[in-house]
Amino acid sequence: MLTFIFVDYKSAEATIRCISHYIEKCKKSREQISFVVVDNSVDDENFAKLSAVGDAVSSQVYDGSKLEEKRFDGHRLFLWRSLDNGGYAKGNNAGAKIAAEFLNCDYLLFTNNDLVVLDEELALDAMIEEASLPHVGAVGPSIVGKNSKPQNPYFEKSFFMRWGLEYLCYPFSRFLPKKWGSSDLLENFVSNPVFRVMGSFFLVPRVVFEKVGGFDTETFLFAEEMILSKKLQKAGFEVHYLPTVHLLHNHSEIINKKYDKLNRLSLLFKSECYYYKKYGGVGSVQMALVKFIFKSFILRKQFVKKLKNKIKGE
Repeated sequence: MLTFIFVDYKSAEATIRCISHYIEKCKKSREQISFVVVDNSVDDENFAKLSAVGDAVSSQVYDGSKLEEKRFDGHRLFLWRSLDNGGYAKGNNAGAKIAAEFLNCDYLLFTNNDLVVLDEELALDAMIEEASLPHVGAVGPSIVGKNSKPQNPYFEKSFFMRWGLEYLCYPFSRFLPKKWGSSDLLENFVSNPVFRVMGSFFLVPRVVFEKVGGFDTETFLFAEEMILSKKLQKAGFEVHYLPTVHLLHNHSEIINKKYDKLNRLSLLFKSECYYYKKYGGVGSVQMALVKFIFKSFILRKQFVKKLKNKIKGE
């Protein structure tokens, strides 16, 4: 059995639509599928919308909060209301634990609720076949954004090249050679393994996920799949990219509404600093230097924005 894991934050309708979409796209799959939704909203109305779906099977208290089992279009669906919004990692760990205890699934597929399968069928069987290869710990598909630009896979980049050089050179960083920029997107995929795949949709064998201890819950948003990939790597597992499976990442606006672009970048930087320090072996001197560069970048960015507004007469 394969279980889709969702972490919902005030987007019940999108989650329900996505579950229905996956059910429709998986009809020809040999694998039995089920679903777990962790509601991180801490919101009565959102959970009520989720709870209205499907036919009730059971309800109980699990880990201090409500856990409902539903039958939705012939598939088992578990809804758990988190007591707090602990973020992506904590929510997905809870979902994986529920999937293991109540569904005894073999594979976990972590997914956002803003993905659209572009193929006629979601090739779960192909993804599972790839994940069954020796030493494979995670598999991710081809994902493109609304602008048709690829979002998978990624290579491993040093801390300074990821967060130092480009931000040090701002506002003249656009003149840097592309390879010296901050992007770690692997634009010319040749062969597996890759370093990581996007956290919005990827498959992991449950035994592997449990062996490496799941997601690190010290991050709230961003870098979760980067950390998991390094944990897999250190445990002797590989991350594989499957370009024959195609999805569209129809980005949700919830995070964008809550955090502006600079705030999102700052959250990403904070999470990746944690990753590079704990898992990447970056020392305190380099860490302090790059933090200083990034802080000065934020100030320069704000100054340039004010200058542009002044020129425009705003």
